[in-house]
Amino acid sequence: MKRLFSIFFAWMLLAWVPSALKAQDAISLSRSDSCMIAAQMAYNNHQADSVKKLCRKAIEYNPRNDAAYYMLAKVALVEMDLEEAERDLKAANGIDSTNYYYLATLGALYMQNNDTPAAMALFERLVEKFPSKSEPYLSLINLYVPRGMQDKALALADRLEQKTGPNEASTMTRFRIYSSQGEMSKALQALIDADGKMPNPMYEAYIADIYAQGGKDSLAHFWYSKALEAESDYVPAIYGKMQTYRRQKNWGMYLIYLKSFLVNRDADPEIKKSHLEETLKNPVFYQQMRGGMADCLMEFAKSDPADSSAAITSAIYLSRTGEYEKAGTVLNNILKYYPEDSYIRGNMLSFLYSTQNWERLAGFADTSMALFPDKAIELFEFKGMAEYNLQKYDDAIQTFLSQEKAVKKQKDTAMLLQIYSLVGDMYHDKWDNKSAFKYYDKALKLDPQNAQVLNNYAWYLLSSEQNPSKKTLERALKMSQTSIESSSGKYHYLDTYAWILYHLGRFEEAKKYMQQAIAYGGDEDEGIIRRYAEILYVNGDYDMALRYYGKALLICTGKDDQVMMETIKWRMETIRTEQLEKEKK
Repeated sequence: MKRLFSIFFAWMLLAWVPSALKAQDAISLSRSDSCMIAAQMAYNNHQADSVKKLCRKAIEYNPRNDAAYYMLAKVALVEMDLEEAERDLKAANGIDSTNYYYLATLGALYMQNNDTPAAMALFERLVEKFPSKSEPYLSLINLYVPRGMQDKALALADRLEQKTGPNEASTMTRFRIYSSQGEMSKALQALIDADGKMPNPMYEAYIADIYAQGGKDSLAHFWYSKALEAESDYVPAIYGKMQTYRRQKNWGMYLIYLKSFLVNRDADPEIKKSHLEETLKNPVFYQQMRGGMADCLMEFAKSDPADSSAAITSAIYLSRTGEYEKAGTVLNNILKYYPEDSYIRGNMLSFLYSTQNWERLAGFADTSMALFPDKAIELFEFKGMAEYNLQKYDDAIQTFLSQEKAVKKQKDTAMLLQIYSLVGDMYHDKWDNKSAFKYYDKALKLDPQNAQVLNNYAWYLLSSEQNPSKKTLERALKMSQTSIESSSGKYHYLDTYAWILYHLGRFEEAKKYMQQAIAYGGDEDEGIIRRYAEILYVNGDYDMALRYYGKALLICTGKDDQVMMETIKWRMETIRTEQLEKEKK
């Protein structure tokens, strides 16, 4: 009895064990799958450490969980641990050799690691194993072509077409190989044949490009138009047609396609910018199409009202072509979208300065400095120059001097020199020459040879007193001489030097330097012309003096400067009277 029980118990145990194991396996698989669900969530949230921990746990529960190895490989690739990625991908493929993506990812890894032989062998294997997948063909073609294996690449392109039918990859492989070999007739025919089987705007644009490069503009237009019939906003066809009209100097049609190109959001912004730059250099186009070009740029800006790049580019070129009102409109519109964008505000500041809109510039610069206190040192000049031109000299002086400490801290000598020079000018305009000379002296401590400061200082010394002393004049002359030696042919500096010589009674020398001032550009400056006339007069050359006073009178008449006109007329009459009296003697 005892033995029978033992045998029966043993039989029951043997019968029970497989069921228990099956139940345990099911639990392990379930737990492994749960780990993978959690791992996927962690992967989506970029939690690499959690992904690795969960995947390894999943493998513990189920050593044949190929998905866990694949996910570990993806994390390793992100972390650039290529050896670990390769091990995990091979493990995944060893469990499931029918999964295309395991091998495809491994091939991409080989390419990333520049292991060309391994990559080539793997993609050749993929082509055999998955003949209907086009990606391995493309990867293999991209490996063959740079290595001079064109015949293999062409054979692979033919094979891909046999498997999947007409396709871009096969066609463009033939086109690029034939083009690289200089066989343009074959390259062209490959595209024409492919387009006949499966019309494609990309083929048609390439065909048109080939004809355009060969000077066959009519055929180029035909194929560009064919591409645009299929896809009206296809950028390569728009650009090609635009360039063809440009070469033909058909500016009306060129402008139509230029507008289409500029408003197309798929077109590269940098290409748009460089093309505009080149186009606006053409004086013939600018003269004939100025109005149309301005409208074109406005449409460019309107095509995407929130596109700051388009707005800034349009505003810059509108300003360059003198369309200031339209440029201002474009900038005002983009500011509505980005009222606190420092780059856009910077462009608006430059625009207001260039158009001399001093009133708005002062307020806009003030607001910008408040918005960007850390950029105050870059913006204060706009505010100060606006106040200066509005003749708000006290405000302007305060604005410039407010940044003196910051500029000193940055050791920006050029900027500090400019501050002192401008403050000196403004104090002079306030008739406060003592303060003006104080700041000129500060500027000259920084740069004793600064021509502009020396010239202004010398001129103000000359004009600060009704009858300046010889000592003052000699000091001014020395400064003026240094300014001439430090510069080259600046007529304003020559004018200053000549006029000081005149006041020193050195009339012949004064005439010599004033002649140079006139020759170097001063012949359009009414003040210089009057001073030259006076120097000619004291040198006894009455006819030439009257001639230059007459020229100054014409300029004043054009400006409708009545006071100066009367002054010049009186002076001319005085000289004529003196000349007549001398002739009588």
